[in-house]
Amino acid sequence: MTEIELYRQRKQLFHTWLRISLIGLIALRVSGLWLLTPPATVMGAIGITLILVAFVWPVLKRDIKASLWLSFISCLFFTIGVLNAMTEGRELFGIVESILAAGIFFSAMLFARYGYRELEATTEELEQSTT
Repeated sequence: MTEIELYRQRKQLFHTWLRISLIGLIALRVSGLWLLTPPATVMGAIGITLILVAFVWPVLKRDIKASLWLSFISCLFFTIGVLNAMTEGRELFGIVESILAAGIFFSAMLFARYGYRELEATTEELEQSTT
């Protein structure tokens, strides 16, 4: 297995985890309208979640820069998840939210890392083949 194939394979793995975590966090935040007691406000459940929805299309297109921005945005949702985990009656919801946000952070960062490494290795291989 060449270096490029290895980076491509790892990039694909972390992209899969990124998609799963992102869709899972969006679904969890919207389900907070029904799962939480007292229920989440519409602005809290849907309003802030629209930030995540804005990243669905760039993630599906495998945009590396968008995934880096998403990793920073996921820190906000991690903080909200920790606050929910410390609130009585929302412990499980907050723990799951924190885990999904941390999953977005790590998978987005590693997706970008291996995406850039694949790009560098491809560029280096092209340079060597032309000389």
